Amino acid sequence: MEQLGGADACLEMAIGYAKGRYAFGRPIGSFQAIKHKLADMYIKNELARANCYYGAWALSTDAPELPVAAAAARVAAIQAFHFASKENIQTHGGIGFTWESDCHLYYRRAKLLALSIGSERVWKDRLISGLEEEAA
Repeated sequence: MEQLGGADACLEMAIGYAKGRYAFGRPIGSFQAIKHKLADMYIKNELARANCYYGAWALSTDAPELPVAAAAARVAAIQAFHFASKENIQTHGGIGFTWESDCHLYYRRAKLLALSIGSERVWKDRLISGLEEEAA
């Protein structure tokens, strides 16, 4: 999914900046608050990746759980890209909001893709109804 790729790009951009930006004589990536942001981004990205693999498997094997897998992949990808784009801006600090940095491009793309084929709420409803059908 494009959203997963965007989330990964945001994580890589944030890691690169955290390694190269120094404050108080050391890289900002060595500070616990930044480490936690990056770790949370990584976890959400890996969750989205696992759901995307699940959706791809369901599609390639024509599995009966395809609607649930597709909805889970979509919801996880929306959440991962939105979170990663926000945290990327926060990691960059003041420069993350300027035109000099590409952080804003990823944030705007995350917002656009979240609405392109249905909002997160629509896909969550599909996921819940699919899980209820499987349970019945």
